[in-house]
Amino acid sequence: MADNQRSRRQTSDSSNGDSGGVPRRSYLRVLGALGGAGLVSAYATSDRSGVVAAQQDERADPRRLTVADSGTTVADGVSHLDFADGLSAVESEAGVRIDADGDSATNPHVVDVSDDLGVEPEQDDVWGAIYDHYSSFDDPTDRCHEYVIPSGTWYVETDDIELFAHEYFGVVGEPFAVLEVTDQDVDRMMTVGTIDESLPHAQRTVMKNLRVDIRGEYDTGIGRWHTYGYGHVENVELRGRRDRLNPEYGGDRHTLKVDGIRPEATNAIRNVRFTHGDTNYESRDTGVGHAIPFAAEIYHRGTNIWEQCQVSGFLDNGIYVSNNSGRNLVVGCRAHNNAGANVRVGPNDVVLNTKIVMDEHPGQPWAGLWLDGEISGGGQVVDGLHCINHVRKNTEIVRCTQAGPARLSNVHITDDGGDGRAIRVSDDAATRTTFENCTITDRSSPTVSDYAVYVRSSNVVFRDCSFDHTSQSDASRNGIFVDARGDAVDQLVLDNCEVDADVASLRFSDGGVDHTVDQSIFRALVTSDADATLSNVLWTGNRHYGETNFAGVRSDWKGDFNWGFEV
Repeated sequence: MADNQRSRRQTSDSSNGDSGGVPRRSYLRVLGALGGAGLVSAYATSDRSGVVAAQQDERADPRRLTVADSGTTVADGVSHLDFADGLSAVESEAGVRIDADGDSATNPHVVDVSDDLGVEPEQDDVWGAIYDHYSSFDDPTDRCHEYVIPSGTWYVETDDIELFAHEYFGVVGEPFAVLEVTDQDVDRMMTVGTIDESLPHAQRTVMKNLRVDIRGEYDTGIGRWHTYGYGHVENVELRGRRDRLNPEYGGDRHTLKVDGIRPEATNAIRNVRFTHGDTNYESRDTGVGHAIPFAAEIYHRGTNIWEQCQVSGFLDNGIYVSNNSGRNLVVGCRAHNNAGANVRVGPNDVVLNTKIVMDEHPGQPWAGLWLDGEISGGGQVVDGLHCINHVRKNTEIVRCTQAGPARLSNVHITDDGGDGRAIRVSDDAATRTTFENCTITDRSSPTVSDYAVYVRSSNVVFRDCSFDHTSQSDASRNGIFVDARGDAVDQLVLDNCEVDADVASLRFSDGGVDHTVDQSIFRALVTSDADATLSNVLWTGNRHYGETNFAGVRSDWKGDFNWGFEV
């Protein structure tokens, strides 16, 4: 680590162990600062403890705040001015600013890193200076500051500042600032809070209007946040490609991980952009172990709102929030060319008005949307997802493996890539997965004939869906394949759907009971395999424009008014 790097555990030499006080060497500057400051008059007296108290002076001009120094009242033994609960002071080399406290829990003290901490842009370690000031307050309830970073470029040379407990911590660019990492030992910029609920803790934490620059031979994660009350990250971007597995300077696996450690905790992550990706180490069979851009992990129990975030070119998922019992709302986000899954959500999570685009293969297996939660449950809601694919699919664009119900509405897939599937449902089969008003426009170029939609579990519903498949190669592209690899698939529902394909619109490879196929249009073959027994099926009001060939056993079918097929 560079000689000038400041340890994250270093404390300020000017604190003198007293939170929020003003050192004696700054006393004369305090007098000047108080002169134009406010609404209360004061004079200074000292007590035996060596503390000067700013008290009301009825003789002074009531429009001004003053401190009297007789030369004897403030003695050599005085080391601090005590403004009690009414005022706070922030010292820098240039002077001291006095602020009215008000309610410090709701009104954090503003600290300008240049004016108040004496940090110079493109010269000093702003991150170390912020942490020195933060850690100079022994009582976490006194840590209630918003650190303002003016426009410009500011160096980061301190690794992982530990913001474990505070009333409020904010770091804000005004209006926008660049934090340039200039030391290879900076693996992670910050750790917020702790993974347990015990107090004191990180009550409110904010990061806004900042660009983190890791260009060159540097790699770092922004932070791992464990919030007790509220977290807010907005207008933050990472400039430069991550290089997580670099043996010389690879940084933290998480770029930004946000966990609300209580059910009441709420975090808003808005307009955060990680669009330069991670370096692919092709010696690995998968992307696992590379940098994760956005995450909520097992300690998350609260609510995260991921809004208008963008992620591109990562190898270990894009928005990866499935591995927890909390709730995640992914709203208006864009995921582009990520391996793993571009968006991977877990139980009770929500995806709204989000876009996934694949126009360059990431070099590792990928999926678009993954409804995860094989162990912990379902309850996912997706409404307004647009998936556009131009590359070869390793697996599928939409994957449903959750252990519980899920509803996907207004999902639109446009695919002119190759191989793989558009949708695969392999959930726990005990609860219902519903697709409503979903479309597939498939103009892919497969190398082998295959189906675009795989149904491998029971209780799957397609309602008001339209699937259109036309291969652009010699291999055929087909519609829905009902296949549980030898197990029964029950209670499939097709309601008011239309399926067009090269050869087959619908194929039952495995048997099952209680299917409902109603008011749907099949423009290609509908068929079942010879060993597939289909029982208690309601088949009514459908139009068959292609051939119908059920090679297996049909038992207790019910239906009428079908066009092109008699039940």
